[in-house]
Amino acid sequence: EAVVSTQSTGALVATRNWPELEKFAKSRKSPIGYGPFVKECIAGNNKAEAIKYIERVSKEEQVEFFIDLDMPERAAEIAKSAKSIELLDSVLNAIGPNNRVLSETINSFKNVI
Repeated sequence: EAVVSTQSTGALVATRNWPELEKFAKSRKSPIGYGPFVKECIAGNNKAEAIKYIERVSKEEQVEFFIDLDMPERAAEIAKSAKSIELLDSVLNAIGPNNRVLSETINSFKNVI
C-alpha cells in the first residue's frame, strides 16, 4: 500500500494536479506519512502546497523542509519550539555566515533553551 501511495503522490505532482493531491492526502491516514507529499510538492516547485503538509510531519522534518523552501526564519521558530539546540544548529549551518540578523536571533534562542 505504501508503494501505491508513493506512486500516486508522484503522479499527481507530475501532472500538477494539486487539488487531487490534497484530496488524496485528506482521504485517509497516509501509510507513508506526509514527508513524501512535502518532498513531491517541493520538487514540483509548489511552495504553498508543500506548506499545507509540513505541519503533519515531525519537528525535525519541518525544520529540514522549511530550510529546503528557503524559509530559514520559520525553520528557526520550529527548532525553538522543539527546544532543540541541534535543530537550531542545523538552521545556522544552512544559512551560513551572511545572515547576521537571523544568526543572532538563533543564538539568542539557544541561550534560552
